[in-house]
Amino acid sequence: MFELAARISKIVWNDEDLLFISQHLATLKDREADFFAYCATWKLAPWTYVQLKKHELLELLKPQTTGAFKKAHEKIEEQNERRNQTAAEFLAEFKKEAIEVVVLKGNYLAHTAYHSIGYKRMNDFDILIHQEDWSRIQDVYLRLGYIPLGFGWSGEKEKPATFSHVGMSFISSDFSCIIGSQWGLKSPTTHFKVDIDEAWASSKDFDFYGVPVKSLSPEYNLVHLILHLGVFKCGIRDCMDLYNLHAAEPINEAELLRIIKSSNATEKAYFALEISNLCTPIFSPFLIDKLATNAHGFLGRRLHKRKKVASETGDFQTSYNDYFQDIEKKVIYFNLFPQFHVKLKFYLKILRMIYFPKMKTALKMNDAYHQPTVMNKVVSVLKAPYFVFSLIAQEIGWKFTILLFIKLGVDLLISVKNYFVKTSSYFDYLKSKGIDPKEIEKAVKNIQ
Repeated sequence: MFELAARISKIVWNDEDLLFISQHLATLKDREADFFAYCATWKLAPWTYVQLKKHELLELLKPQTTGAFKKAHEKIEEQNERRNQTAAEFLAEFKKEAIEVVVLKGNYLAHTAYHSIGYKRMNDFDILIHQEDWSRIQDVYLRLGYIPLGFGWSGEKEKPATFSHVGMSFISSDFSCIIGSQWGLKSPTTHFKVDIDEAWASSKDFDFYGVPVKSLSPEYNLVHLILHLGVFKCGIRDCMDLYNLHAAEPINEAELLRIIKSSNATEKAYFALEISNLCTPIFSPFLIDKLATNAHGFLGRRLHKRKKVASETGDFQTSYNDYFQDIEKKVIYFNLFPQFHVKLKFYLKILRMIYFPKMKTALKMNDAYHQPTVMNKVVSVLKAPYFVFSLIAQEIGWKFTILLFIKLGVDLLISVKNYFVKTSSYFDYLKSKGIDPKEIEKAVKNIQ
């Protein structure tokens, strides 16, 4: 199932791929439902449908299986089309205001590599902006009636934080598009140091639904995808953007190596490209060798274990989890409510997730989900807090990881004053604007 799905995910098939895919689809027979379930589980069903239709291979499947793939694709295509129409709206306003924008990741690749709006589900619409434009950009969002997702809801505009590379997210009034505005490609609190001025200088013109915008150079695009790839959230669906960008646009490997090294991203690049090569070996041994680095560091050990899982099971996705985002959602809710007793509930949930994760999650983080022996369960539970803190540190750095959890405790204690001083919550703000808070909660919970 893994190799079949991985080969299908490639935007360029050679004769061997076509033969392999055709033969295996023809021999699925009673396992067609399992194949669809596999693709649906790993969120590959929409792109699988596009590929099989393009290569006229749907006829090898039963009508009900084809129908299931088609339905999955149409659902995502409709969602993404609504998001894109909304994006074209605010991008057109940016153009009027002479605000430069780079369209990032899947929202760019859908038009250039995949040529399919519905190739995969996307959580939000990420754009790169100039930090000095953030105030004017918020004006545009508010003028269009978009809803801030977090602080700044009392009326004041958010100022760009020196310790962050992203601004507050906004959601369109019809809830079709969550917009992530960022002035950097990775948090400045991590050890990664991306030259954002050079990224802008090397950007290219790009047309998005008739609106002139920008895209990163192929090399900076790949570096951004490398930095964005999760340590555990990395399956075929996540890796295919890396190898399909490489297949779609010529990559200057010397320039890529220079950017990776100057960004202090060698270890992460080695991890990301090696993981991608487990799906399809598109990145050259020469490039990989140039990136070979600390095998005993956190990423090096995870890569070694992930390769071991792949050799033992044929599918490294058994370790897949998005625990960072699960914790992040709890932190968001912790910050949204002013009352001590509500904050305490989320604070305890955060502590439980860190120190006492579910066994399934602990095994996945230890790359031992496929071997749930008593010893592996004990070791996984004991090592879980280390994995969680290391995972968060990959996103915001160790210093700010520690400071974040100190701040959560301090904010919890300070919130006692809100019993004596009237403080409005984010949900009070939504109700005052006639917005159903459940719609916002639904949008946040729907993020994958």
